[in-house]
Amino acid sequence: MTQRANSLTGGVQRELVNKCCLGLFTALLLIALLGCNSSRKATASTDADTSSGDSGTQLDVMCIGDRINDPPESFHYSYKYSDASMSVVQDADITPQAMDITVTDGSGTHKYHGVRSDEENWGSAVLDLSSLNNAAMAARLSSLNGTSSLARKGAENINGYSATKYAIDTTSANAKDKQTYQALFGKSYAQGTLWAPADGCAVKLVLDEGLQQQDGSIKKVHYEMARIKK
Repeated sequence: MTQRANSLTGGVQRELVNKCCLGLFTALLLIALLGCNSSRKATASTDADTSSGDSGTQLDVMCIGDRINDPPESFHYSYKYSDASMSVVQDADITPQAMDITVTDGSGTHKYHGVRSDEENWGSAVLDLSSLNNAAMAARLSSLNGTSSLARKGAENINGYSATKYAIDTTSANAKDKQTYQALFGKSYAQGTLWAPADGCAVKLVLDEGLQQQDGSIKKVHYEMARIKK
């Protein structure tokens, strides 16, 4: 009876973990779709005065989640988030077969080893590197594609990739793009630098954002993200 009870308990625990994973990934997907829809609205609403922007630019940060979940190559992944009240640092050595993760946040430091051949184990590892802050940031950046908030700065080899460097600055955008951004996100701003190869999937990002809160205050946050070929 005890063995059967333990077996049932284990089954319930696995089901709860799977439901939690599904719920979070659904939330991330919805945020990503929101970003894509926002991007389409921004593109559709711009007119001739946006011609100073890099209209062909399609930068993608959300794609890094795909690279983590289904690695096409071996790479090191790092992510840092900080605001006035918290900070998170994630590091992972990832191969198509396994990943070793270290996460440091307000609760301390923990490590996790993911194995691709074990679906449940791998899903837990991917979830360990998931972040709603990161997903929301990626959606906001997606809305800047094709606008004057992005400026191409030239080619650069970085993190083992041939990339193009882009400056991000919503405060220097033209009036129409500023209006669109504020309509979507309030009196918020984004300033930073992103490097992306030909496929548009970022290999390095340094970003500072000011996010308007419900009380009208501005929450300042800092992001760093990197994908380094091994």
